Amino acid sequence: SDLVPSDRRGATIMSSAPRDEADMTQLTLSEDSVQPEPLSDEALGALQRWMLSIACVHFDLELGPDVECMYPPLGISKEEKDNIAFSSFPDTHVFSDGDLVFSWRVREVPLDASNASPPAPSKPAPPRRSPSVRESMTRSVSWLRRSRNEAVADASPRLHSRSTSYLYGYTYFLQRRDTSRRRGYFQKSLVILSHLPYVGLFHQVIARLGPAFFEHGMVVLESFVHDVIRWPSPEPGLTLSVSVLGTLLHASLPHGLEAQNGDGMQSGTSASLPILASVSSTPLIQVFYELLPDLWRLWECMLTAEPILIVGRDPRTTSDAVWHLVDLIRPIPVAGDFRPFFHIHDYDFRAFVTRATPPTGVVLGTTNPFFLQTCATWPHIVQLGRGNKPAHQGVSRDVPTARIVSSSKRRVNKDTALLKQLLQWRDSPSQLEHANAVLRRYFSDLTERFLAPLHQHMATLIPASFDLSSPAEVPPIKSFHRETFLQWLKSHPGPLRMRQRSLSPASVLRHSLYSDFLQSPNFAVWLQGRVEAAQYEQRQRRIAALAMGDVVTFGRTRSDVESIDLYLRLREELRALETALQAPRTAPGPSARWRASMEPSGTGMSLIESRAMIAQRTRLAAQVERLLQTMPPDLRVGLP
Repeated sequence: SDLVPSDRRGATIMSSAPRDEADMTQLTLSEDSVQPEPLSDEALGALQRWMLSIACVHFDLELGPDVECMYPPLGISKEEKDNIAFSSFPDTHVFSDGDLVFSWRVREVPLDASNASPPAPSKPAPPRRSPSVRESMTRSVSWLRRSRNEAVADASPRLHSRSTSYLYGYTYFLQRRDTSRRRGYFQKSLVILSHLPYVGLFHQVIARLGPAFFEHGMVVLESFVHDVIRWPSPEPGLTLSVSVLGTLLHASLPHGLEAQNGDGMQSGTSASLPILASVSSTPLIQVFYELLPDLWRLWECMLTAEPILIVGRDPRTTSDAVWHLVDLIRPIPVAGDFRPFFHIHDYDFRAFVTRATPPTGVVLGTTNPFFLQTCATWPHIVQLGRGNKPAHQGVSRDVPTARIVSSSKRRVNKDTALLKQLLQWRDSPSQLEHANAVLRRYFSDLTERFLAPLHQHMATLIPASFDLSSPAEVPPIKSFHRETFLQWLKSHPGPLRMRQRSLSPASVLRHSLYSDFLQSPNFAVWLQGRVEAAQYEQRQRRIAALAMGDVVTFGRTRSDVESIDLYLRLREELRALETALQAPRTAPGPSARWRASMEPSGTGMSLIESRAMIAQRTRLAAQVERLLQTMPPDLRVGLP
């Protein structure tokens, strides 16, 4: 079935295989359902600051997972529609009855890059005999357990898009026995589609939205969408209160790539503390319950952008594991492609799996044992066990033993005292929250210790200071050279402790680790961000020198030429600030492809940024007046 085209502000209905009368309920959005009110461009723009749409995905015995509807409608390609559908259903026979919250990430494939035909309404199919419950379950299980040859044949022949933009899906999957349905089971997923990697927040949101939707139907989605429209703008670093169907959630948003450790928050129970938006809500210590001693090696693999395959029992387990690995090395960016839940039907399947060597930095989370065969040559394969939770009712008990198969040896020192304490805490419910906070704080500090020599070396490349006599043109930041840094590292090793029980000296291990990092794409992205931040800091220091310097003494003791030069520099900075404050800016939201034709009101500049720039403008204007008072009247006449 394909997407039925509709006005982008109206309701989109996806026509799928014919449904019998038993399916025409609130739980299934059909053509007979009450269509929601269209959103205005202004409301749509406000919604897009946080999310793009909500998709309902059902399981069809002939087609497999299929997107049934999207609200508000979203212009997507067939590749995106297929990726959304297959990503929203567990690629495993997880349980007979129950629900599951998990997340995924897929590459955008814009319509102009699509190799598929434009979406078109599907034609009604002839009536089919209703199979028995046993037949339905047999067909469902056989579909999920396709042979290796069928799986490869179904996979996309090549990568359809080189887009660097991604869609994130936050999914609530529900399965329960229902003999009134042809399948014998009710199987559906509700998915929040967003451009924001706020897994901690959206997992909490979809966990509330999903059950309400499956109980009350479309009216719940309309209510939720209008809740989101009223949410404040997602300003980085702020703690916000957002309403979700009558429940108030408090969420702390990340500031760029900085790790979210809850620093500065008042102590209290987990229920009262703000949600860390960028951190999975399942504790790190629980996700890697049996693999805690291996976290140091995984930290190194993530640091140096090594390819990692993670195989787990269900999509929640794998998606939590991938999100935690990404979080483990913050503020270092993950330059490679990471997929919290990846399956054989993803259009990037061949680009990742059938290559002689995996792409650098890719991290795949999957539930299908098929990947253990096709990715057997990957350098790092992680098999997650059951963790410290009892098996879900209906879950197969042949869960493999947790293990890591890796071609590399750890170089950084493992904190054995901390590990011993964690192994004691992990089985204590009263200590789990504290243990998780300690573990995440430890790896955040470990990453900062690793970055310390790099920060120190970068400081030597940045001009030291500014004053009122500094030239108008900011001196450039010196280039970073790999060999120069590695030579400098010998005398400035930093606080990172290397493995003690090793045949290689600590200096050799340290040189090896930093050398691998400098050759990785993670370093290239980190360096670019660090240079941009340094340039911004340089500009702020230059403005601060002009705004806070003693211009009166300068004007009275320097020549007229120097005073005029300072005056012109002050005026230039004032004009630059005025332009920045008045220029329209892109409001927070997705890429231009998804945006409403009319953005929400405002410049998109944060309140903190705006206030800081206004304060700078006020100080610089006062400096101009003070400097003018020191000049002779005849000199002031000719000044602009």
